[in-house]
Amino acid sequence: MADRVTFEIKAQLGVIQEYPTGWKKEMNMVSWNGNAAKIDIRDWDENHEKMSRGITLNEKEVANLLDIVTEKAPEIKEVFAKEKARVKAEQEQER
Repeated sequence: MADRVTFEIKAQLGVIQEYPTGWKKEMNMVSWNGNAAKIDIRDWDENHEKMSRGITLNEKEVANLLDIVTEKAPEIKEVFAKEKARVKAEQEQER
């Protein structure tokens, strides 16, 4: 039988997305199984009792992610714009 996973939210950093169900995609500092807290991004229920799968990042990984996002922001925006246009065109063709 698998051991129970424990967690402690050390700091709530922000809500990325709120869903009609009451769940929220959040960025927090979380200590898992008593280990050092890491940045954690995942969906949580209203009471932080249930959660989805997520991603945890240590300090170096967060720094690398920020560097990539900062450096690639124009390209990221361009890709999103192209994807929105592609989806819109496909939807119009289906009509």
